[in-house]
Amino acid sequence: MADTEGTSAPRRAAILEAAKGVFLRYGLKKTSMDDLARAAGLSRQSLYLHFATKEALFRETLLQLIATSRAACRAAFAREELDVEARLLTAFEAVHGYAIGPPGAEHMDELLGTAVALVGPALEEVEQALVADVARALRGAGVAARWKDAGVSAKDLAELLHATSHGLKHRVSTLADYQARMRVAVRIVCRGAPR
Repeated sequence: MADTEGTSAPRRAAILEAAKGVFLRYGLKKTSMDDLARAAGLSRQSLYLHFATKEALFRETLLQLIATSRAACRAAFAREELDVEARLLTAFEAVHGYAIGPPGAEHMDELLGTAVALVGPALEEVEQALVADVARALRGAGVAARWKDAGVSAKDLAELLHATSHGLKHRVSTLADYQARMRVAVRIVCRGAPR
């Protein structure tokens, strides 16, 4: 059971936010329903009224994280006052930044593996949407046109930046390091087209 009648949206949001912190800190395997209930300020029995299992709560937490990341990504691309490089950096950080250097980062592989098993298609949709948004932004800013003679499409550039971001989130330990390295990749794509 995912929710009970009369449960307020703020209570549900608070449970999901508390669960996110616990899962990031301890991983899925080491987290108990007692840990999750305590973090949410509920009894274990009350938590079971909202979520039948730890996995159900984890799945819902993932879906909320995906929705939040996707909304932040769209908002980044909508910020016309920013140049294309800043929009790209902000969008990639919105989608991949949560996975960089949190407490309990040693559990990230377990969490990501479980996430793929539980909500794989939703994760894939976010990644595909990000690539499409990046390609659109590169075309709109004229970046893709500068690469055309080299035989490189906007989609190629978008997939390259996506792969770079995805790889960096697994290699760096701080958000600042991720931002610095991603800034270089974005700069190369946006300014370094062959002449």
